[in-house]
Amino acid sequence: MKILDPLAGRPPPSALMPGLLLTLAALGLPHLSHVGIWPVAFFFGTLLWRLVAIAVPRILPGRGLLIILTLAGLGLVLWSLPVRSGHVAGSALLLVMLGLKQLESRRRRDLYLSLLLGHFVILTQFLFDQGLGLALYLFGLALVLLALQAGLSLDHPQPRALAHNTARLALAAGPLAVLLFLFFPRLDAPLWRIELEGAGTRTGISGEMRMGEIGRLARSDAVAFRARFPDRAPPNNALYWRGPVLWRYDGHTWRRRDPRGPPPALRVDPASHVRYEITQEPSNRRWVFPLDLPAQVPAPLSRDADWQTRLAMPLRERRTFTFASWTRYTLPALSTAEQRAGLQLPEQVGPRTRALATQWRRAHPGDDAAVVEQALRFFHEQPFVYTLSPGVARGDPVEHFLFTSRRGFCEHYAGSFAVLMRLAGIPARIVTGYQGGSYNSLADHWVVRQSDAHAWVEVWLPEKGWTRIDPTAAVAPERVERGIDGAASATDGQVVFLGASGGWWSGLTREGRWLLDGVDLGWYRWVLGFDTGTQRSLLAWLGLAQASGYVSALLAAGSGILFGGLFWLLARLPRHRPGDPLQRLWARFRERLRQGGLDLPDWAGPLATGEQARARWPEQGANIEAFVRGYISLRYGRTYPSRERLRALRRQLRQLRLSPPPPAR
Repeated sequence: MKILDPLAGRPPPSALMPGLLLTLAALGLPHLSHVGIWPVAFFFGTLLWRLVAIAVPRILPGRGLLIILTLAGLGLVLWSLPVRSGHVAGSALLLVMLGLKQLESRRRRDLYLSLLLGHFVILTQFLFDQGLGLALYLFGLALVLLALQAGLSLDHPQPRALAHNTARLALAAGPLAVLLFLFFPRLDAPLWRIELEGAGTRTGISGEMRMGEIGRLARSDAVAFRARFPDRAPPNNALYWRGPVLWRYDGHTWRRRDPRGPPPALRVDPASHVRYEITQEPSNRRWVFPLDLPAQVPAPLSRDADWQTRLAMPLRERRTFTFASWTRYTLPALSTAEQRAGLQLPEQVGPRTRALATQWRRAHPGDDAAVVEQALRFFHEQPFVYTLSPGVARGDPVEHFLFTSRRGFCEHYAGSFAVLMRLAGIPARIVTGYQGGSYNSLADHWVVRQSDAHAWVEVWLPEKGWTRIDPTAAVAPERVERGIDGAASATDGQVVFLGASGGWWSGLTREGRWLLDGVDLGWYRWVLGFDTGTQRSLLAWLGLAQASGYVSALLAAGSGILFGGLFWLLARLPRHRPGDPLQRLWARFRERLRQGGLDLPDWAGPLATGEQARARWPEQGANIEAFVRGYISLRYGRTYPSRERLRALRRQLRQLRLSPPPPAR
């Protein structure tokens, strides 16, 4: 790459090197969580080597050692990361090569290339995370890179002047960037929308349930999704977010069946119809969690016969979906296959569990609803404990929970209740998902966290069809009414419900948390989620509903031409304004000359002015020469005028004794 700068072949300014190395280190820091510790450690090691070499240049490696280090860096990337990890391995390799570039940097042209590579490293960060905090962090580093690039064109760069000029350039470019963002034709998906291998480590509801699985998930305070209701939201105890439906039980694990066909017919209460919008976080799973039951789902989602809502591919990025649901409904149909699946049980169900279900059935022959009520009374009256630390089950987990430990989380109650219902001859299935959520009053949306993960049971009653039964509510009604504080519950395993801890500090942290959550959602909705549909809505609001992509391109191009013309006009204005301290000094010098009887034209340059002044006052020739040379050095040299040099130039001006000519006789 050819650098058109006469200073490109010179050594870099020593004052810039530490700042450049620290900036590059800050660029590589976020990659610790993306590419692993070894490539980042190699990168930091090369930067530290180069930093020490500022004081001891002889420790810089020669060509042979550089080749060895390059091969070692490449081998480290191949060893620590699989080749198939595409953008991960590519980002690690770019980081390693950027560090090696610092070890061979001897001239300013090398640093120009390093700064360019630094901007590429910024872009690679967005392959992994597009959060607002990271975006602001990287934007600040991009400004620092621009300031460093400007400093490479100067012999003695002044940090304050570099920062001032870079900020002015960024502010000037801001309006143009906003116009291009709003009106330039957009792709249907961002360029960095690719499948991330790291997404496999994300947590969320799976298609299976074992005792203790949801309890472990509930210890996480991570956001699962956010919901916004344009109208009035249902009460918290009606917020059941439906996920996988589990039928098959092998004595330890509940699993889904493979439902075929569309959802069955149902009867609904029209007054329970509710519209809402869900913004779901990436989970690396296909499940989406609408409010129970979804009346309609948007493309590309689909519903099956169990009213499960899924994507065709795992969710690896934040997405927004618009739903409509009925919160009060009746599912009267029960097929033969569903009845058989709803009564399936393994052989190893414990004898005490069988005896308990048989006792209830004998007490209420032919009355399934009464059996359900009897089971709920059993959970309510017996000393069951709702906890995240139930201990390890021995033997049959259901029998151990019902008669030995009586300690468990929602999956213990739902799983045991479903087994009891099946033993009593009542078809039952488990529904997993989320229950409740926390209302963010500052941003007017609901936040559903992993700590809201829940499991409940649906039993089939002849007069009601599939009916939701939540046995957890019989033991801990606060779970359904208020929800769980995941952050507090994770400390010792005891369940802490929302609102249980008070005090001014708790309220302050909660409000701050809601503020950050609202800002994060706004960043996604109006920046990351600004797609072709949002752009069309903006054009429609501006009265350009029929505008095509060409119209958007013309708007963007016209805005660019407008701002380009404005910058051109600004560039044509006089470079030195009255507020320029250097120009004020020169104006005072010319005024002193005029008062002394030497009136020169405005177009006279500094050299011509100095020559005329020395001829008029030869006794002040040395002082005039010093002042003019100092002015030329500051005005046309490659250094910004520091306060000290301006102060010295003022002293030189005060020392001039330019006497007026004697009066004519």
